[in-house]
Amino acid sequence: MMRRLMAGLFLGAVAGCGGSSINTGPATSTVSSITLSSTTASLKVGATVTLTATVLDRSGNALAGQTVNWLSSAPTVATVAAGVVTAVAPGIAQITASVQTKLAQATITVTSDACPVTPLSLNVGDIHTLSATERGSLCISGGTAGSEYVLIPFKGDTIPTTVPLTFNATGTVGTAFSPVLLGGAPGVLTRGARRDLTRQRAFEAALRARERQALTPMLRAHRIGIPLSNIVGLPATPTVGQTVQMNVNVSDACLNPQQRKARVAAVSKNAIILADTAAPAGGFTDADFASFATTFDTLIYPLDTAAFGVPTDIDQNGRIVIFFTPAVNALTKNTDTGYIAGFFFARDIFPTTATGTQSACAGSNYAEMFYMPVVDPLQVYNKYFISKDSLRLQAIGTLAHEMQHLINDTRRVYVTNANDFEVVWLDEGMSHLAEELLYYRVTGLKPKNNLSLNDVASTQALVDAINNYQVGNLSNYYDYLSAPEVHSPYAPNDSLETRGSTWALLRYAIDQSPNASSTYTHALINSVTNGQQNFDAVFGAAIPGGLLAAVRQMAIANFTDDSGLALDAKYSFPSWNFRSVLPALSTSNTFPILTRQLTPGAPATFPIRGGGASYLRFGVAATTTAAIASSSGAGAVPATVELILIRTR
Repeated sequence: MMRRLMAGLFLGAVAGCGGSSINTGPATSTVSSITLSSTTASLKVGATVTLTATVLDRSGNALAGQTVNWLSSAPTVATVAAGVVTAVAPGIAQITASVQTKLAQATITVTSDACPVTPLSLNVGDIHTLSATERGSLCISGGTAGSEYVLIPFKGDTIPTTVPLTFNATGTVGTAFSPVLLGGAPGVLTRGARRDLTRQRAFEAALRARERQALTPMLRAHRIGIPLSNIVGLPATPTVGQTVQMNVNVSDACLNPQQRKARVAAVSKNAIILADTAAPAGGFTDADFASFATTFDTLIYPLDTAAFGVPTDIDQNGRIVIFFTPAVNALTKNTDTGYIAGFFFARDIFPTTATGTQSACAGSNYAEMFYMPVVDPLQVYNKYFISKDSLRLQAIGTLAHEMQHLINDTRRVYVTNANDFEVVWLDEGMSHLAEELLYYRVTGLKPKNNLSLNDVASTQALVDAINNYQVGNLSNYYDYLSAPEVHSPYAPNDSLETRGSTWALLRYAIDQSPNASSTYTHALINSVTNGQQNFDAVFGAAIPGGLLAAVRQMAIANFTDDSGLALDAKYSFPSWNFRSVLPALSTSNTFPILTRQLTPGAPATFPIRGGGASYLRFGVAATTTAAIASSSGAGAVPATVELILIRTR
């Protein structure tokens, strides 16, 4: 591979053994940039390639007669003199050309004509972690019939920043094995429902951040006891028609209350429905609210409490307050591409005045409660929720999700006496698990049945159910698989990709554990720890190594599950046949996992974050050997990045 790098300037003579060299000449103009005609090259030991550089001014004109400095990051691998690179030993070297303060780089991969060690040979389905020697330069035999592989770099730490990885292949061929199983019905599942909730996720992330900033010190200040008090202005069992003032300010947790007048519209065994008196005309009637309260009693409340436990009762009414207010509608502009579907705000579980056991939050409504939008048929606020049916349907999934947050926070504050709220990734993951549990309850389907597209979409009722209650989780996981190198189940953010991978991780961990699902979800809730420590305590016995081991195994399952490979069951998702279901989310009808082909002369370079994984595919022809070299920048791949090789064919 030989290209010219500087017009009119040939950088010719081969260096003897130096790691750097200098071309001398007058520097009379300001250098704006340097470009290289080739930024990568693959050489056998002893071979050379001539690099040339084009030095440009601000106008993009080539500057002749410039002093070009050449430097090799690894002279034991490749030397450079006057632009001529000589391959010395197998490995990877960065060649840098610089003029004044500007520089450009080329990655040189050096391999030997023959592998220096006995080539690695695996059986189909074998999973092999590369040794220290193999990480530097891996030799693989094609055997008598040829072979194919996937190499999975997995960054097994919790460091959120990325590191660069480069993999260069010699002697590889393309892959014929395709683990992509088509669902057979592109577009059957509707991603639009998930896209409309993009704004909901961003709003909720900001809300949780305000909660943790304002309320965590208050949580740590208390130790025992629930300061019981009725919600201000209401008896324990109110009657329809009574009114109460409610704070709707979501910008401040405890300051600057913005009071709205609310009317009791329905009372049931587990719910008090409040309706904002300023709601637009044409909305829910009291009969509609009563029906909704019944749905909460018979579906949402028993579902979430069975999974996560019973919430506290700080307002002493034995019920959850559900406040329908246009203040929620007003959070969404008509031009927004999504909407706020409702929320729980932890400030409402703190008292308005300080007690002997608890700090005060003056803006608290002091009730276990949710805020929900109202029907807006004339689009006073925005284009969303103009019909009763659309709001009624959306509210069911929203409340199942938010109910987990309520149970989690109230039990941490008043039952376990934890010093911190749950971290965002695990808290949101459990709420998305609640959405999946709602889907199972509505359809009658069960986990651990490897649900295929036919199982979830064989009737219109099933299609509607998965689009209404589970498509968000599937879409989020779909997007995570599309970029698994830079996303992680435990990333310290609230992105949809993080939510999708965390939901998949929790479902995976529960399915890989021997006891009933509620054993683990209750344990996650009733904990004084959070995040990785909480996860490890709950799942460590079933998955030795806890969080990092579970994510590693899941990273392998992302590629291998339902691919036709016979592997240990720990590398599978027992509940979902994702290779069958996920293609139906797109018109391309393909499984979304991002894979990269390792072919000679085309290095794979990408960043990877803690908990991230990449999927590098390659083949080796019969009776030949191939070599794979890896690096991170100018050095070796960090020890925290495990390189996992699987033979697929």
